[in-house]
Amino acid sequence: MAEDLQEMWGKFSLNKDENSRVSLEDVEIAPMVHRGKICLVGKIMVDRIVPKEFFRALLIQAWRPMGEVFFKVLGGNRFIVEFEYEWDKSRIMEGRPWLFDGNLISLTEYNGLMPPAEMIFDPASLGIRMYTLPLACMGRETEQKIDSSVGKVEDVYVNDDDPRWGEFLHVKVAVELLKPLARGRMMHVHNRSIWIAFKYEKLPKFCYRCSVIMHGRLRCVRSGSRRTSNVEDEQPYGP
Repeated sequence: MAEDLQEMWGKFSLNKDENSRVSLEDVEIAPMVHRGKICLVGKIMVDRIVPKEFFRALLIQAWRPMGEVFFKVLGGNRFIVEFEYEWDKSRIMEGRPWLFDGNLISLTEYNGLMPPAEMIFDPASLGIRMYTLPLACMGRETEQKIDSSVGKVEDVYVNDDDPRWGEFLHVKVAVELLKPLARGRMMHVHNRSIWIAFKYEKLPKFCYRCSVIMHGRLRCVRSGSRRTSNVEDEQPYGP
C-alpha cells in the first residue's frame, strides 16, 4: 500500500494553490498522541471486506477485555481499537496471533502521527515451536541465530532462573507474510547438521501450494502451472 501511494504521488502534479504548504507545527497534538498510546491498529488479512459489527463482536468475545473497547473502521479491513485500560492492550498484544474466521489479524502499535493508509502490517507475530534441537541449544543464546535465519525474534519462552529442558524451543517471531512459511531449518551444531522442524501455533489460513499466508489456493499464482493430476504430490505443505 505504501509503495503504491508513493508511485501514485510520483505521477501526481499540483497547481500553485494546491502546493501551498499548511503548517501544523503550532497545533497542539500532545493529547491525541497520548491517546494513541492506548490504541492498536489492525488489519484482517483477507481479500474481502468484513463488516465492522461482525468482527467487532467476535474479537470482543475472544479478547474478553476488562474495560471498554472502541472500534473505528479505517477502510480496507483496517481498523483502530481504543482501550479503556492499557493493561488490556498489553495483554492482547502478548496473545498474538489472533484469527478471524481462520484469517490472520495483524496488530501494531500506533503513535497517532502516521496516516493509516501508510501503516504496514507485515511482518506479523507467530508462535513457533522448534523441535529436535539439542537440549543444550534450548536457551536465549539461540535467539541471535534464529533472528538471522527465520525473522526477528520477539520473545523466547524460557525461564532464565530455572531453565527446563523440554521437547521443543518456544519462540515468537515476526514472520514476513509475503514469503513462504518456513517448514524448518538445517542447523549446524558441533560438526553435525540437524534438521530443526517448525510447528506453528494458531497458524492462519495459508496456501498449501506456495505456503504464503496472504491468499488461499484458489488465488495462488502457481495454481495455473499444474502439470499433473495428483494435486497432493505438488503440495509441499499440509496440516
